[in-house]
Amino acid sequence: MFLDIKLEAWLTIAAILLGPLLAFEVQRERDNRRERRGKKLDIFRRLMMTLKVPLNPNHIDAINSIQVEFYTDKKVLSAWRLYVSHLNDREGEKADEARWQDKKFDLLVDIVYEMAQHLRYKDIDRTAIRNNNYVPQGYVDVEEELHRTRKGWLEVLGGRRPLTMTMVGPVQVEKPLPPPPEPPALSPGNPPQRSAGANNSGDPGPN
Repeated sequence: MFLDIKLEAWLTIAAILLGPLLAFEVQRERDNRRERRGKKLDIFRRLMMTLKVPLNPNHIDAINSIQVEFYTDKKVLSAWRLYVSHLNDREGEKADEARWQDKKFDLLVDIVYEMAQHLRYKDIDRTAIRNNNYVPQGYVDVEEELHRTRKGWLEVLGGRRPLTMTMVGPVQVEKPLPPPPEPPALSPGNPPQRSAGANNSGDPGPN
């Protein structure tokens, strides 16, 4: 007993004072967890929607956000590091682009799978991620055409590919046209001769 107040009374006072503070902290932690999960779900959804169109800006933004939002999951980060390392392997891309692209897609599937496990989507496996994803073929074709066009122009500008040109109209190939005649050289002491018909009407004729 302290100040003639029983222990039960002190406990009641403490509960009245600390109860709202504890409830506020608990609610804030729940809100923070909900917000963190919401950000992770947003990255997961964007990767699923752009799985087969990796040049889409949403896809690139989602890839770059993984290390920030999934920093506590070692499996997700490990899969992300392998994927980024493969993207930076330009020598492998030049050596065998088809094989490089296949491995790139496999590593991307691994990232999405680990994210699904982190988010407790236990029924999503690698096969479902790889095959159960719809993207219009026209959209894929546009992405591929833009990639090839950009790559082709870079090779032309870098001197690694010739620029094919087609001549339209008659072209004389067997016997080139002769060059135009050069004008005679003029010496300082010999002014150009004026032709007979070039005299002005106002000039006096010979006496």
